Amino acid sequence: MTDGGTWLLLVHHLPPRPTRLRVRVWRQLQKLGAATVKNSVYVLPWSDRHLEDFTWLNQEIVSGGGEAAVFRASAVAGSTDGEIVAAFRRDRDAVYARLTSGLLRLAQRMEGRRRDDVPAPGTLEAFDTEVDAMQTELNHVEGVDFFKAPGRARATAAMERCRTLLRKAQGRKPAARPAAGGKAVPRDRARYQGRLWVTRPRPHIDRCASAWLIRKFIDRRPRFGFAVPGGALRGGIPFDMPEAELGHQGEDCTFETLVKQFGLERDAAVRSIAQIVHDVDLKDGKFGRPEAAGVDAVLRGLSEQVHDDQRLLREAGAVFDGLYATLAARPAGARKSPMKRRV
Repeated sequence: MTDGGTWLLLVHHLPPRPTRLRVRVWRQLQKLGAATVKNSVYVLPWSDRHLEDFTWLNQEIVSGGGEAAVFRASAVAGSTDGEIVAAFRRDRDAVYARLTSGLLRLAQRMEGRRRDDVPAPGTLEAFDTEVDAMQTELNHVEGVDFFKAPGRARATAAMERCRTLLRKAQGRKPAARPAAGGKAVPRDRARYQGRLWVTRPRPHIDRCASAWLIRKFIDRRPRFGFAVPGGALRGGIPFDMPEAELGHQGEDCTFETLVKQFGLERDAAVRSIAQIVHDVDLKDGKFGRPEAAGVDAVLRGLSEQVHDDQRLLREAGAVFDGLYATLAARPAGARKSPMKRRV
């Protein structure tokens, strides 16, 4: 491995047999979003994560009887940086174009139904399944769109159009507000699938925990974006942003607001995490949770080590997965803080 460089290269030679190794390697390279610069020479932008990915693939090739090597390089012979970037964008745009075309055809089919039509049994479920499948593919290509291919905006707009038409066809009601008796009616989680959730960059306890809650209990296929206060990502649902509806409300932090808005209060482990997040975020000692200091220290350490906000959300999510599993395994009485709650 050479020191320094913009690009990470994988060079391999695969044996003709077994063919399954060739197929497996090709699929993995597609999954990673690697671009081909020469025959059997693949490139990714340099990052620690990509180095780990190529290292594992290198080991798989060698263990399967092939030959492989991984290099870090500042230039690739025969290709300029601009040409490599263009190759990445072409590959991503090809996928975006296919998805956009499929989504627009699906939107036309949904719009073709008259408003007073009663959907045939399973029709809307079939539409939902198609949209979900394309959302999964869109999420993947966005994850490997390293150089912001221009086709991304069109694909995202087409997806949002399909989502909007589907919600209308399913007759979903707007998000509920507090009922006459003052008790809030939970929002319909079905309306929040495959959505873009937007928050401020460099997330800490409340934003990290809220993203984990969204992914685990609210939206099965969320995407997360970051915008500075006053900015916005088109079509996104803001949370823990100034004046966001899903933000601090009264004495509640954003995590607590999400728990109440989506009717998650019955889960005792979620309630306990809400108390921990509150104590760390608002620093008022309201619940006196003994876990608060440790969780705060772990997330601060992660933030110092992880500078990519998307990766930070993922790694913080693993922390909250472990915390939830621990709290859920405790007897109900043991989940309460030993300290007396302030009034």
